[in-house]
Amino acid sequence: KAGSHISDGGQQYYYSPRDIADIANGYRPSIREAPLVEGHPATDEPSKGWVERLEATPDGRLLMKAKQVDPAFADGVKAGRFKKRSASFYPPDHPNNPNPGKWYLRHVGWLGAQQPAISGLRDVGFA
Repeated sequence: KAGSHISDGGQQYYYSPRDIADIANGYRPSIREAPLVEGHPATDEPSKGWVERLEATPDGRLLMKAKQVDPAFADGVKAGRFKKRSASFYPPDHPNNPNPGKWYLRHVGWLGAQQPAISGLRDVGFA
C-alpha cells in the first residue's frame, strides 16, 4: 500500500499512489511472471501459484489476481496457516528489472509465523 514503510532490513521506503499504479500498469507476466511462494525463499523453491495481473486502487493499494494456485497451498491459506503476505520487488535500478526505472513485482511471499514489514493489511484468501 502507498505510504512510508520500513523493510525487515531496516531500510525506509516511500511509495506514492502513483508508484503503486506504475507497479500495476508495468506488470508484464509474459516477460517476467511473479510466483507465489512460502516466505521469502533465497533459493529455487517451487511456486505455489502465479500472479496473473495486478490492479491499483485510487487510494494506493496493490491488488493481485492469482492463477494456477496449488490446491494444497490454497487449503493452507483457507485454514489460516498463511494469513499474511509480503511482496518482494525489483528496485527501479536492478539489472533484472523488466520495467527499468519503476518498481517491479518479484514474488509474493505467504507468511506463517513471520509478520510482514507492512502492518495492518487485511487477511486474504483464495475464492
